Amino acid sequence: MTKLFSVLAMILVLSASCTNKETVTGKLDLDEAVQTLKKELLNEYGQAEEDRISRGVEHVADIWLADDGDDRDFKDFCIKNYIPAGPDLDKLFGIIEDQYEVIRGYTREISIKLDAPVTLRTRPVTEIDRLFSRTSPQFDYYKSKLAFAIALNFPYYTQEEKEEMGKEWSRKKWAMVRIGDMFDHRSDPSVKRDEEPLPDELVNYTKPYMISMDHIFSPDMEILFPDGTRLNCHHGLRDEVKGLYTRENPLVRQRMISNIIMHIIYQTIPECMIGETDMYWEPESNKVYKKEDEQFVEVDFTPEPDRRYQYLHFRMKSKMADDILYPEGSTYITRTFDNRQLSEEKVVQLLESIVGAPEKAQLADILRERLGRELEPFDMWHPGFQSQSEYNMDELDRLIREKYPNPISFQEDLPNILRRIGFDDEMADFLGNHVIVDPVQSAGHANGPQMKGAKAHLRTRFEPYGLNYKGYRIGMHETGHTIEQNVSMYMTDYYFLKGIPSSPFTECMADLIAYRNIVGLGVSPEYSDEEKELNALAAFWFVCEIGSISLHEIKVWHWFYDHPDATADELKKATIDIANEIWNKYFADIYGISDVPILSIYGHFIGGSLYLNSYALGNIVLMQLEEYFEGRDFAEEMVRMCTIGKLTPDLWMNEVTGAPVSSEPMLRAVRKALKSFVE
Repeated sequence: MTKLFSVLAMILVLSASCTNKETVTGKLDLDEAVQTLKKELLNEYGQAEEDRISRGVEHVADIWLADDGDDRDFKDFCIKNYIPAGPDLDKLFGIIEDQYEVIRGYTREISIKLDAPVTLRTRPVTEIDRLFSRTSPQFDYYKSKLAFAIALNFPYYTQEEKEEMGKEWSRKKWAMVRIGDMFDHRSDPSVKRDEEPLPDELVNYTKPYMISMDHIFSPDMEILFPDGTRLNCHHGLRDEVKGLYTRENPLVRQRMISNIIMHIIYQTIPECMIGETDMYWEPESNKVYKKEDEQFVEVDFTPEPDRRYQYLHFRMKSKMADDILYPEGSTYITRTFDNRQLSEEKVVQLLESIVGAPEKAQLADILRERLGRELEPFDMWHPGFQSQSEYNMDELDRLIREKYPNPISFQEDLPNILRRIGFDDEMADFLGNHVIVDPVQSAGHANGPQMKGAKAHLRTRFEPYGLNYKGYRIGMHETGHTIEQNVSMYMTDYYFLKGIPSSPFTECMADLIAYRNIVGLGVSPEYSDEEKELNALAAFWFVCEIGSISLHEIKVWHWFYDHPDATADELKKATIDIANEIWNKYFADIYGISDVPILSIYGHFIGGSLYLNSYALGNIVLMQLEEYFEGRDFAEEMVRMCTIGKLTPDLWMNEVTGAPVSSEPMLRAVRKALKSFVE
């Protein structure tokens, strides 16, 4: 019991610090101390503790630095703080769970408040607002030595060990293992990464990248978009292309947006047309005009000076600079897929099995027939296989605008939306009333609670007149995120087990609700078999698009690692060349045109996050779950699977469906839907 109190004291004196952190000087050679210590602890606690002792002591030695103490201090610490399996370890586990809920919960609440002016834009944003948004509480778990106590008593397991041994672990054991994940690595402070600040002209580069569509001319010198229309890159431009398919005479406007996208990719876009402007632009000829005395006079312009690729170059170099802080062989690529808990090999195999599937050509033929024309590159964003495509978009906009003129109206209707989707009254009220809806100018986002008593924040774009279909569809996607977040926070049995395996699974939960958006709106009374088939085709078409974009992103990252001294200009060329290569491999025969770099437009890619594969994998996972839902209660099953916790992807999927993650359910659903179309 004395040892338990010793560890608890470390938790109570945990020092919060934003400055004045301890200066550490490097790692010690603790090999001899480790061997001696393991023998002493084994003699005291017996063979039953051998694995925990070995893992714990070696882990602490790996993260122990010179300024933490000498080899004697290391041994004394471990002897004093090691707790064998049993009641005392169980008590320690419970207290760590409680205290981390406090730390993470209040840190999240502070961050939301500090970031609100920049995120919500409810008033003019000042420079001090930006500084506050970059500020957050920091805790030095090493200075308090809490990190060492946790590493010692909650051993770390590799991904391969989790996959193999986790089949036999209890839920409590899984939660303990997730505690052990917290301090899996500590960088040697004597090794310094290159520090290079983001140039002022690139700060917030992607956030204000808006195009004033009411200042864009068609080739016939007509303004085709209403006053005040602003589309950001890439979400706004892409989603406008999608929405136009159900409006009158969409083709001219879609081609206009496609030209804008190409100018952004090639960086031939006039710099004066980014953001608010008093100039006018005709993208097809790439001419800029100024209005003088009711006349439009052509003027010279300066294209955007490759800031897009300067930003990408900086972001990638910055992430690569972290490699030196990790064990040899670790790269941003390997760390990203380790965090996904899926190997790069498996991710690429899943993506290629869909992007290269022959069913893509069959679906393209159907789309070509529906449109009554040859396909154009922007048709990769065609939403015509989704259930809402059967409805008039103008009517949907009007209905949604009337129902949701402001964020509070959408927030208050969330319980009703969830009832219509299939959640019972009690669950719909709980989940809907644990969400705060915030208006944002950018793309949607959901910020989940980190402690009981808190609520999820759902963010989507509201136009001055209210929510339109585009914002509603994003809102439904984010609603899916909030369901997972709230169920996980409030209904999972252990705090450190809350969540689901990785980002593809969170995106899956979001899209499970997004694909039911028409039912949630009350326009369709149920999620019919026809809607399921349409959405299966939509999910497949989407993965063909986003999957190829993901393959592009992965290839660009590998190219940059192969050419670490490449300039921004060289990175630009490689980005476009690789986009063309993937387009030519997977799409040129279908679209009848080669060398189209549209795959490189996504803002996620320019941010260098290597995240895009999560969206593609999320829809592959979604179709596997949709197959499982057949004959079962969707809402009950969704709640159940959100309580399973953060296992590895294949173990989680096995527990849900009885099979590991696979693309075969998506392909089966697509073949079935295609057969229905033909018949």
